[in-house]
Amino acid sequence: MVGYERRLLVLVGLIALAFLPLLAASLFFLARFSTAQDRLEAHYTRTVILAHDLRSEKMRQNSLVPVIVINGEKNLLVELERSNRRFDAIVGDLRALARDDETRVALDAVAALQRRLLVLQRAGVAQRLDGGTMSGANAYFQKNAGPLTSSIDAAIDQFTDRAAARYQAERARNHNVVRGVFGVLTLASICAFVFCAFLGRLLLRLIEQKRSYDQITARLAEREKAISLARKEAVEVVAHDLNNPITTILFASENLLAQPGVDGLPKVRSGVEAILLATETMRRLIRNILDHSKIEAGGLVLARETVDLRRLLADIADQFALSAARKGLHFAYAPDPAEPVLDADGGRIGQVVANLLSNAIKFTEPGGTVSLSSRIEGEAVVVEVRDTGWGMSPEQAARVFERNWQGEAAVAHGNGLGLAISKAIVEAHGGRLGVDSRPGEGSAFSVVLPLAA
Repeated sequence: MVGYERRLLVLVGLIALAFLPLLAASLFFLARFSTAQDRLEAHYTRTVILAHDLRSEKMRQNSLVPVIVINGEKNLLVELERSNRRFDAIVGDLRALARDDETRVALDAVAALQRRLLVLQRAGVAQRLDGGTMSGANAYFQKNAGPLTSSIDAAIDQFTDRAAARYQAERARNHNVVRGVFGVLTLASICAFVFCAFLGRLLLRLIEQKRSYDQITARLAEREKAISLARKEAVEVVAHDLNNPITTILFASENLLAQPGVDGLPKVRSGVEAILLATETMRRLIRNILDHSKIEAGGLVLARETVDLRRLLADIADQFALSAARKGLHFAYAPDPAEPVLDADGGRIGQVVANLLSNAIKFTEPGGTVSLSSRIEGEAVVVEVRDTGWGMSPEQAARVFERNWQGEAAVAHGNGLGLAISKAIVEAHGGRLGVDSRPGEGSAFSVVLPLAA
């Protein structure tokens, strides 16, 4: 299910990475060509206005010359010269707007024709004003100025047509580009719609699969809960049935040791003590199995009370000092000078410390040392069980609190539940259980518990 969701997210990411740059590029080109179209419209409008002004000046000149020829008024020559200058200025503005060499060449041709016409106009007007006849002046202008004026009009028309054709071509190109961009956006939108439909289908399928998975998980959880409860009940029944004969063996062995004359039979006494030791081991194994069953079923309940840790550790030290002496070990107890008080389940804390001391004695060779100590660190108390026994490698120390895990040398000494149960008890009190060990140098187990407020 997780892999399916990851593939779906990767697919969404890839399509988003492909669609977003395409959308951004399309918007960029649309904005760019919209600006280009605005500039084209403004350029063409300016060109049309200037061309219209150019024609107007030409018509003004064509109307001024006949009046000068007919009336011989010299003051109109000034207006004619102004018109010629405006004509030249308009041609210059149009040339500045030109975008290609052909347009500039056409405007240069208009300017050259206008200059030639200006020379002819000045010569004809001078002849008329110097006393020439009107008929002679008309003949002069018809012969020389008429064809040149027609050529100028044709050149202006050619320039105007070229400008219009160029405007239409650029406008059509911009429209094609915009149409192409809209086509790409349309195609991308269709792809996005198809993808959304595909994604919706995948999501529905995923939801159905997840619902089915949740139902299966719920059924398995209920089944596991029922199995765990049944196992817990079976373990409790078996443990209860085993406790009765074990208790009988324990009482019988203790009574046998109390009989007079047993001290004179060393073999008998040794055998009975071995029976007592095996019986205590069996009781501890049964207790571990019951505790583990309760922890798995979530039934570990703490009977919290105010615990005098110094007194609790002293009682436990007295019990295990004798066991250590029997094995030929040196036992040391170093309590904190203060009197730490815990809000805890005293029986469970004693079980943890007893289990650590039992393991320390178990895995330490005769002549070694086992110690129990406590010290206050801030708002917590640290109970430490240290030995000079076999020790563990870093790999073994990392797994020592796992359920049913044991080192090779410890397989014959228990069921591997003691440390796992101890860790669960300590953590239920809000504390932590740790170990520091090296092969051949022994181990140090530390129990950190919060002090009572």
